[in-house]
Amino acid sequence: MTQTIWIWAALAALAVLTALAAAWWGRLRFVRGRRAVLALAAFLAAGAVGGFLARAPLTEHLRQEYAASRAEDLFRTGGLLRALVQAEPERAALLRQRLTRGLAATGDGAERLAVEERMQDEATALALAAGLARLGNASDESAARLAEALLAALKELSAADATLCVGLLHPDAQAQLQAAALTSMRGDVRRKFDDALALVLASSALRPQAAPFPARADAALAEMFGENLPAFQESYGDPKKVQALFAALSDPAQAARVAPETLCAFAQDLLSALLRMPPAERGAGLRRLLGA
Repeated sequence: MTQTIWIWAALAALAVLTALAAAWWGRLRFVRGRRAVLALAAFLAAGAVGGFLARAPLTEHLRQEYAASRAEDLFRTGGLLRALVQAEPERAALLRQRLTRGLAATGDGAERLAVEERMQDEATALALAAGLARLGNASDESAARLAEALLAALKELSAADATLCVGLLHPDAQAQLQAAALTSMRGDVRRKFDDALALVLASSALRPQAAPFPARADAALAEMFGENLPAFQESYGDPKKVQALFAALSDPAQAARVAPETLCAFAQDLLSALLRMPPAERGAGLRRLLGA
């Protein structure tokens, strides 16, 4: 901005000097004939030179202003971004800086839209990692919402490419798959997924310490597994195979030895079983298992 002001100030000074020279040339009388043409040419030349010199910094300044304003709007109106600012302010600030730089470096609307979509994917990835880590502090309702959204996302991904499910189940170990999974998730499923993550972050920020688990939480989980074990065995094999699948949900190395289709299907069955638990026990069970 400072550079632009100096350029326009120099242009104004040049125009004033040109006008004074023309007035002196005409002895303070109306300049006519060839002198008028020359004076007009001098004014036009000064304007062209000044405009050429000011074009680049002025354009850059306008882009920076637009980028800063657009980033401010997105972080003020986006529920997930607001939740990130509240729960993870330092990471959110870095994300906002990258968004501002990206928007300032682009030109047309299509490029800016692509930058915003990449930023939103980064925000979702960051919120997923932070949300799972903070799930012990989150509310039972937010855990249930996240389980429902995750189940819907896994169903959509498995219908397209089950390999992408691993990107959501192991976001830290499979960054590339996670990016591909988030890119393929658009529309209502993605919106609900982002809203659920925002609720987890917002509710966890209200609790400085992990929310306590009910005394009966472990017994309720054991009861749920006991009720669903026959169905799991019918679909996935003996208890050892079911146990291996359960371990694969929390261990990326173990997950690499399981077919993505099988792991994705088991994750959906397990989430469905968890969501069928009694409401009073479901939230604590989801917070414990998803957080692990």
